[in-house]
Amino acid sequence: MDPLRKERACHDFQFFCESYFPLTFSLPWSPDHLKVIGKIERAVLHGGLFAMAMPRGSGKSSCAEVACIWALLYGHREFVCLIGSDEGHAADMLESIKTELDSNELLLADFPEAVYPIHCLDGIANRCNGQLYQNQRTHISWTAKEIVLPTIAGSQASGGIIKVAGITGRIRGMKSKTPDGRAVRPSLVVLDRTDSRVERVGFAWKWGKVRER
Repeated sequence: MDPLRKERACHDFQFFCESYFPLTFSLPWSPDHLKVIGKIERAVLHGGLFAMAMPRGSGKSSCAEVACIWALLYGHREFVCLIGSDEGHAADMLESIKTELDSNELLLADFPEAVYPIHCLDGIANRCNGQLYQNQRTHISWTAKEIVLPTIAGSQASGGIIKVAGITGRIRGMKSKTPDGRAVRPSLVVLDRTDSRVERVGFAWKWGKVRER
């Protein structure tokens, strides 16, 4: 565990990407990348609404996925909604996020309270219902459309939620219920849309439409 690395990455999205995902972000950043990273950071930490377009293969989807992980692990956002261009695309993005949470040793080292219970599942989602921590259920969820991080006292990521949907799917009215009975709605929305020439992604703070410009 590296407390200094973890602390610095809390409010520095670029450093989080470079430190915990060195294989994904192995090339130097372009000025446009840095501009996008700054906008993502502001949207997650302070709120806002923006859309961006990037060429295919420039890392747009990877930035979107890692932003979801960053927002939840530090407790910046309790409920993230990730919207793909269709149901299959959304499912693929969630699967990519699952792979990182389940196999990224750097995340395991610095965020054991959130990540170690996932490793304990050994990829078997049926174990979620029976998982206990100090004789209390963790309420972890690991499905094709949803991740609910373990409920662990003192964890910044306790009970954090990611749900995915296709852009034509059921988005309006999306909500979830926490173990203590609260009904929560998304506080961060990430829209990842792909067309034939460019890829676009939008970030919105609070529930609402993401406008493309």
